[in-house]
Amino acid sequence: MQAMRRIVLAAAVAASLVSAAPAVASRTQLSVFEDDRLLVGSGDAAREQALDEMAALGVDVVHTVVGWGRVAPPGRKRPKGFDGADPASYPQERWAPYDALVAGAQARGMRVMLAPAAPIPEWASGCRGSAKVKRTCRPNPTHFRRFVEALARRYPSVTMWAVWNEPNQGSWLSPQYELRGGRKVAVSPDLYRGLVRGALKGLKAAGHGRDEVLFGETAPLGRTTGALRIRPMPPKDFLEGVLCLRPAAGCDAPFPRLAVTAVGHHPYARGGSRSPAARGSAKEITIASVSRLKSILGRAAKRGRVKRNLPIWYTEYGLQTNPPDTIFGVPLDRQAAWINQADWMAWRDPRVKAVAQYGLRDDSHSDGFQTGLRFADGRAKPALAAYKLPIWVSRRGSGVTVWGQVRPATGTTDVEVQADDGAGFTTVQTVTTTSAGFLSAKLPTRARQYRLRWAGPGGAVLSRVAEVGR
Repeated sequence: MQAMRRIVLAAAVAASLVSAAPAVASRTQLSVFEDDRLLVGSGDAAREQALDEMAALGVDVVHTVVGWGRVAPPGRKRPKGFDGADPASYPQERWAPYDALVAGAQARGMRVMLAPAAPIPEWASGCRGSAKVKRTCRPNPTHFRRFVEALARRYPSVTMWAVWNEPNQGSWLSPQYELRGGRKVAVSPDLYRGLVRGALKGLKAAGHGRDEVLFGETAPLGRTTGALRIRPMPPKDFLEGVLCLRPAAGCDAPFPRLAVTAVGHHPYARGGSRSPAARGSAKEITIASVSRLKSILGRAAKRGRVKRNLPIWYTEYGLQTNPPDTIFGVPLDRQAAWINQADWMAWRDPRVKAVAQYGLRDDSHSDGFQTGLRFADGRAKPALAAYKLPIWVSRRGSGVTVWGQVRPATGTTDVEVQADDGAGFTTVQTVTTTSAGFLSAKLPTRARQYRLRWAGPGGAVLSRVAEVGR
């Protein structure tokens, strides 16, 4: 996330309603949440409070990056007798934050997705230079395979994995490019391909061969300037290189199919500063331009490199707000509306199996990401209510479609769809949601405003108001 922020800085009313979801849309889309700072890096009390709130919000999957170098023994040389595939060989206190996260999330009914990634231990780097350079530089795929095996053995109840984090960013994987014979050569796709194959072998060795395994986890942006070693690669170029759809290092060898089950992507629009309807440049991939990702996957499937119709997971997404970010933040009410628009856009796409929210609370430092549902001091933003009860109203001929989701609901539930024609809100229909809490209702006429109202267990009532397209 920090790397993406630097890229952005550089780039400068009575009606007949249909409650059933259309066949082309998702009825079971998962809600993914990530906040490593609170869940892993802030101690027991912060983690437990965050997990409680995520569960209350209706989160299905908690996604966390597992820093290889934060778990593995330190040093320039691998310790004598160290068995990288055995979790008992690692300093046990280094597992503790992840032990607590996995146990706490699962106890609250949420699944966990672990993403082993950088920083890497010095001894696993194939590069010379400072410890800082080695944190991302040429991770040894054999050592990584062993680490993934140890991770999977440590957490037998985890069945969802994502390989690396934003490998098209030099702050996570390097080198991105090299000069070879005076030519710029894309190197990171080859490095990443080896890491994916290593991770798959490690998971299989640990008895997790049938688990959900995502590759990609790509950031949506790239750059055309900066040092080649760390220059961020656009996701289109990177994924085409990984799948050998364009010239890249390592693509002169046979290509056995990658036995991944889905692709993960972080579809921010300009680092969380633009509408989800923004398509970005031709090599970027946002929610609005996901067809570019599908095209890459389709071409790769035709060549037997991944399975056909590979599902898409949005595993990290958010919108920065002003306050506190006065440069790239959007107004608070716009963050709330755009989060719901993004959810609606993803729901309409049957290939998209999960949508994500990055951050429960804003980062406390100014160069961090301010995409939280709460400010750093814990105060709620309007987006908190928007996440819990999304609503989006879109034009449909002379009428509208009111879409929503009751995230905290368990199973199907009844929701009142209300309209205000100037005389106050009136319930025009009570709609039964899908088992995942989704509803889509068609109104033949338009009103000034629309509202969803849900009475939850214990008498708690949630309601959200929206206008057409807002």
